[in-house]
Formats: sequence, structure tokens, C-alpha cells
Amino acid sequence: MAASNSEFTAVNNDSTDSEAAYGTAEKADDALDWKPNRQQLLIIITLAIVCLLVALDASIIVTSLSEIIIDLKGDTTEGFWVGTSYLLVNAVTMPVLASISEIFGRPLCLEFSLVMFTAGTVLCSTATSIPVMLAGRSIQGVGGGGIQVLSGVIMTDIVPLRHRPKWYGAVLAAWALGTCVGPIIGGAIAQNTTWRWVFYLMFPICAYGLIAVPLLLKLKPRTESLSQKLKRVDWVGMVLFMGSATSFLVAICWGGTQQPWDSAATIAPLVIGLGGLVVTVLWEIYFASEPVLKPSLFHDVSSVATYICGGAQGFLMWSSFYYYPFYFLSVKMTSPVMAGVNLLPAVLIMVPGSVITGRLVTRFDNYRLAIWLGWAFTVASAVVSVAWQFVDVSTAVWAVTFILLGLGHGAVLNAQNFATQAMCREGDEGHAAAMYLFIRQIGAAIGVGVGGTTFQNVMSLKLEWEGLPTAIAHEAEAFLLKLAKLDPEDDLRRRVTDAYIFGFGGVFQVYLGVAAVSLIISLVFIKHFTLNKALTSEHVLEGSSTGASTPKFSWDQQTLESQRYSGAPTPYQGRQMLQDTTPSGAAYAPGPAAQLNQVQGTAAESAQQQQTQSGSWQQDVSPMSQHPYPPDHRYT
Repeated sequence: MAASNSEFTAVNNDSTDSEAAYGTAEKADDALDWKPNRQQLLIIITLAIVCLLVALDASIIVTSLSEIIIDLKGDTTEGFWVGTSYLLVNAVTMPVLASISEIFGRPLCLEFSLVMFTAGTVLCSTATSIPVMLAGRSIQGVGGGGIQVLSGVIMTDIVPLRHRPKWYGAVLAAWALGTCVGPIIGGAIAQNTTWRWVFYLMFPICAYGLIAVPLLLKLKPRTESLSQKLKRVDWVGMVLFMGSATSFLVAICWGGTQQPWDSAATIAPLVIGLGGLVVTVLWEIYFASEPVLKPSLFHDVSSVATYICGGAQGFLMWSSFYYYPFYFLSVKMTSPVMAGVNLLPAVLIMVPGSVITGRLVTRFDNYRLAIWLGWAFTVASAVVSVAWQFVDVSTAVWAVTFILLGLGHGAVLNAQNFATQAMCREGDEGHAAAMYLFIRQIGAAIGVGVGGTTFQNVMSLKLEWEGLPTAIAHEAEAFLLKLAKLDPEDDLRRRVTDAYIFGFGGVFQVYLGVAAVSLIISLVFIKHFTLNKALTSEHVLEGSSTGASTPKFSWDQQTLESQRYSGAPTPYQGRQMLQDTTPSGAAYAPGPAAQLNQVQGTAAESAQQQQTQSGSWQQDVSPMSQHPYPPDHRYT
């Protein structure tokens, strides 16, 4: 009898191993030939448009902020929080909304985000005081964070990973375009009309999103009752994370600018925030059943390195698009419009650069070269920026700087995002997309805060050497009006301008350090993982045969779900039952699938590894294999 069971196990395993490998390889082959249908193409266009909205809102405020503060009778501190509150709330809400969308569905959460963004825009456009403006910006941050993170997550539901860099390049291009042209539009509005048009411009795009999302985005999540969905939510993790992250970011943002680093007002929230984040991580690892922050995303050094570089890219990009225009406004005394226009070399390179990078990554299944070149160009841009302190910054000098900046960020912006999705475990691609966008946004919030601290402290040092009041550094934006009224030949103007240049030199040196460290990390630690992964998602696009994939050897979705919650043995339990019948001395190893994989290529590697670890289960003609349950490919 033992010999009989052993013989059956070996035969059955060879057969099922081949079928599973063949099915996975065929799905991967289908992914290689994938093209979006009309519905999917319209969804991608809609995601690009709403991402343009979010990026435009975040960057348009840069060159119009001074007019807002003057009109609402605010001070420099309040002006700082008008810009920072959006980024802070934006970052904190990203992982929470992404986690909730896994349970309640992408369309509902994206529509909620659009409603929140629209409501915040209404408050901002009608604000007559700083508190109302701050409330509006915070509500916009909730909506903006949801829109941005869900756009990335939805792409993991409808586009195979191999093609994702190519098609998400359009979404990234729209986001980069909004980020870059925002300062130009904001400066033109501030110079020629009321600042309220900064927010009026958002309403047509908000209206389009509110109408298009429910009509096009028909992604259906797992079928569950409301009570089942509510039980799946990681309530404790959400509260711990949002409270801790907010406390930490507040300390980072005002430390060294509004409050000294050694003051209780900075140390207390910093310590509370860091301690809370440690507790959050422990909760997510040991207690949460469906964690907000998925620990499995950091399963190897390569993944951790890529997320670190993502945070560095957010740090550099947002800080750059704030301090470069500020340089032109203060040192070159340009108008707000020209301060934005001068960024055009970066815009004209970054937008097509991200699209081209996506197509190349898809074509060659290689993201590492794009990441390395991107960081190399970013380092070169930072080197030239540091030299601004010592040379005459002509048009040619700053144009070359921004061309290098556009080449660097255009490549990194696309390639790193999908590196994390290639590295993650099967089924974690949506979580990986959300985590990368969240860490990048955290980097952006930290970058603005650290940039402000660096600028003020370094400029104060120079002012002290010149025997001038250090208070000028703490009111650097407001002082521009007084500086512009001074005679160009006035010695005071020259000395103050030198202090501004010295302050910017400190900021640019920070950029160089962050970019150089990121380049080294990417060269040493980021490894290659294939993009040839089958599309797997619980969120099924209705009315699309090539949306979130239905595997070749699975039954219909309703049958899978009814089985999942029916109490009947699942396919995994079926495998375990089959393994339990194997005598202890019998080998339960993969059969000829290894040879098949050599023919099919690397597309079946992940399936083969899983089968090697847990065995393989498929229906076949053997008497003991006549299970009534279909193979559930989403969980194998």
C-alpha cells in the first residue's frame, strides 16, 4: 500500500507540476502580448487627468503663496503651513486609503477622494481667513493623497507588470507636467489676477473625475458582507500610524524654522512620533491580520534599498521645485512668472523622459540601468547647482542644470516605482505601489522641512558674519519686497543677496549628499527581478476580458468566492490533504516542469518556486484527484 501511494504521488505530482507551470507560463505569455481595450485605455487617461489635478494643486501654490498670505493678512509661519499642511496630510492618508480600498473597492475610495478634494477646493477658493484656508488645504490633502495612491494601485489591477511602466508612464507624465507647470501658472495668476483663480482652475477637472470614475472604473472587489469588510479593517494600525506619522512630520516640518530643534515643542512630538511608529510596526508585524503597512514588502535588502531611494527622490523633487524658483525670485529678482518659466528645461525633459523610460523598461525588462543613469544625472545636476555659489549663473548654466535634473528625475520617477512591484511577493503588487508612493510623499514632506531649516540656518550664519540681523533669514520671503526696493548698487542689497546665495548653497549641498548616497545605494543593493509576472488581482474589471486576469485554469469568480467562504476544503487544504496521504519515505518533488520552464522562459519561475515549496494541486484523471473544487490560482 505504501508503494502504491508513493507511485501515485510521483505520477500525480509530475502531471500537476507540468500543468501548473504551463498555466503560469501561458498567463505570462498572454501578459507579454497584452494591449489595453477601450475601457482600460479610458481608465488610464482618467487616472492621468486626476493625477494632473493633484500635482497642479500641490505646485501652483509655490509662486502664488505670497499673494494669498498678503490678502488674508497672514504671516510667514501661517504661509509655511498653507503649503506644508497639504503635503503632510497627503502623505499620512495614502497608506490608509490604499488599505481601505483593498476591502471596500477602488471605485468607492477614489470617488471619496475626489469628493474630499473638491470640498477642500471650495473652502480654499472662498477663504477669507488663514484658518479656513488651512482647513481647506488639509481636506484637499486627504483627497489628493487618495487620488495619487489609488491611481498607482488601480494600474496593478488592470495592467500586467511587464507593460505597466509603459502605460503608467502616461500617468506619471501628467503628474510631472502638473508639478512643473504649476509654478508658471501660479505666478501668472498672482501677477495678473486674483489668487482665487489658483483654485477655480481645479473645478473643471474635479467635475470630470467625479463623473468619469463611476462610469468607467468598474473594478469589483471580493464579495463580502459589510460586517465581514469592517472586521478586516486594521483599525488599531490606522489610528497608531496616522497619529504617530502626523506627530513626527510636524516636528520635522517646524524644527529649526519656527521652533528650535532643542526646544520641547520640537523634541516632544518627534519622540512621540518615533515611538508611535515603532509601536505601529510591532503591531503590524505581530498582531494585525491585514496590516496597513505590509511587512512582507520589506522582505529583502533590494526592496528596502528601492524604497529608500523612492523617499530620496520625493525629497529632492519637491524641494527642488520650491527652492529653484525661490532662487530666481530672490537672487535674480525675476517675476513669479519668469521664475516658473525658467523651470521649463526640466519640464520639457522630465515629462517625455518618464514616458520613454517606461517604454524602454517594458521593452528590455530592465529597470536597473534607468535607475542608475537617473541618479547619475541627478548627482550631476546637484554638482552644478552647488557651483552656482561660486560662478556667474548665466542662462546657459541654469539651463544645463535643469536639463540634467529633468533627465535624472524622468528616469528615476518611472523605473523605481516598478522595481518595487517586480521585487514583491505574488499578490503584493498593489501594496508595493501604495507603499512606494507613500514613502516618496513622506520624502517630499521631509524635503520641504529640511530645505527650510537648512536655508534659514545657513543664511543666518552668513548674515551674522556680515553683521546683519539674522531675522532676515527667518522672514526671507517677506523680505523680498524690501530687497527689491533697494538700489542695485546699494552695499546692503549686495550683502543681503550674498546671504541668500550662501543659504541656497547649503540647500544644494544637501541635494548633492542625498543624490550621491542614493546613487551608491542603487548601484550596490538594487538587484534585477523580472517584470514577467502574471496579472493577479482580487479586483476584477467588469466588462473586460483582459482586465484583472481570470487565470486559464480557474472556474468563474462567483464559484471561487462561494468556495472561499463555504467551509468546504479550499485548494490549499486539498493540497495539504494530498500531501498527508504521502508516506514519509516518498518523494514529493516537482516533475518535468523544470524542463518545461526552460522552454517557456523565466515567466514560470515564480510558480515553480511556489510549487517546490508547497506542492502542486490540479485536477487530473487519477482516482484520488477527482476533487469538486477548482484550482484557485490567486492564492498559489
